[in-house]
Amino acid sequence: MKGVDLLRLFIERTNPKDAEKLWKIQRRAFLDDFKKYQDPMNPYNETLERLKEKIHDFIYYTIYIDELIIGGADIRKKSQTHYRLNRIYIDPTYQNKGYGFNAIKFIEESLPNASIWDLDTPHLSFSNQHLYEKLGYKKVGEHKISEKLTLIDYMKKI
Repeated sequence: MKGVDLLRLFIERTNPKDAEKLWKIQRRAFLDDFKKYQDPMNPYNETLERLKEKIHDFIYYTIYIDELIIGGADIRKKSQTHYRLNRIYIDPTYQNKGYGFNAIKFIEESLPNASIWDLDTPHLSFSNQHLYEKLGYKKVGEHKISEKLTLIDYMKKI
């Protein structure tokens, strides 16, 4: 894949000591969406304390290039075989280089009992929609959050 050195990409369960680094990256990654949609529930507004709770309570991954943290992913187990990609984010400096694509593939492969995955993404996030569709996710619906924001629902059956 162009621009991706897979030998440098590394993903592991999050160490709680990395919460502040992830929080800062998450804020950078979601700033444009926050400005565009003005949604108070946008991850840009999430507190560091809430992120620490999620790292403790859910399946949370840190995405690295070499030793550098470039992003994170929040996974929710809905049943024995159904998981939700609740959130994935990559530092804007490293977006559109294939790291998100390969991180999602790794996460899916790391949970081999998962036969159903779901997620949602903003209606104007065309690059995200393209990414998820390239990974085999299908649009299954949408839900309106506000006048400015509608989320597109995706599902993938393995």
